[in-house]
Amino acid sequence: MKKKVTIVLATYNGERYLREQLDSIFRQSFLDYQLLIGDDCSTDNSVEIIKEYQLIHKNIYLIVNSKRLGHVSNFENLIKQVDSEYIALCDQDDIWKEDKLYEAIGRLEEANRLNLPILFHSDLEGIDSENMSLYNSFFKKRGYAFPNKKSVDIMLGRSGIMGNTMVFNQALKNKILPFPKDLIVHDYWIALVNEFTGKRITSTNVLVKYRIHEKNTSKSFRLSSKSFKRETIVLPYHNIQREKVLEEFKKRFKIRNKELEVVDIFLDYLYFKKNKLSLILSTCTYDFFRIGLIYKLKLYGAILWKK
Repeated sequence: MKKKVTIVLATYNGERYLREQLDSIFRQSFLDYQLLIGDDCSTDNSVEIIKEYQLIHKNIYLIVNSKRLGHVSNFENLIKQVDSEYIALCDQDDIWKEDKLYEAIGRLEEANRLNLPILFHSDLEGIDSENMSLYNSFFKKRGYAFPNKKSVDIMLGRSGIMGNTMVFNQALKNKILPFPKDLIVHDYWIALVNEFTGKRITSTNVLVKYRIHEKNTSKSFRLSSKSFKRETIVLPYHNIQREKVLEEFKKRFKIRNKELEVVDIFLDYLYFKKNKLSLILSTCTYDFFRIGLIYKLKLYGAILWKK
């Protein structure tokens, strides 16, 4: 029997935390789900752990890739397989709160009458490798606030919608596939497409414990007295192929003129070919970047100083 929601879990050498994540999934208060796992050629005991859980839970389905796909393509391949009404993305090293799916599906069902792509996401708690809390709210930690209205400038730049909290409908699945070949962060693409074409539902409830460790530590924009050299400055969203992704986005989707203007302003910043002062003036009226006066001053100083 087809389930209401399919959880897609991409694994690769995740044995250390995988049991905790699986246990949290099977503690969910919402029960109408199945779990689809794609293992990307793990060399540890990840597959053995999953098969152990399959003996107990009959709603686990496992795909073992014949060759390494990489994180983004692994998720893409899993999403392609899903015919459930809703799709929930899941990382191998987090812990879900027991009402995560219950709230997500409830909110999505309320909005589904709109007959649009719909994306639900939530706040997270940061934890370390030993499950100790690092911060209570990802939104507050990073200064994220998500207006109820469409906010394409936020999604073009800082986004802040984490893939491990995403639950979305089939209408959005049909919009996001296939992923652009230059994409290196799948949740950015999903959030962007939804913001332009559908409806976003933001929950300020903390529904996921997000594990912070060396492998997923943010490489976001930093400036210090030691690193403030013209030749070493890397501006936010530069050098991650985002301009190629946005060019593909423009080709694939019909964008309203006013929104297209915002996309092009952000692309000017990414290409960094215009006058630096004009770049600052054109971008400062939009929410591309993180909130905070000190951050903005450092950023604009770095734009002026960068070669």
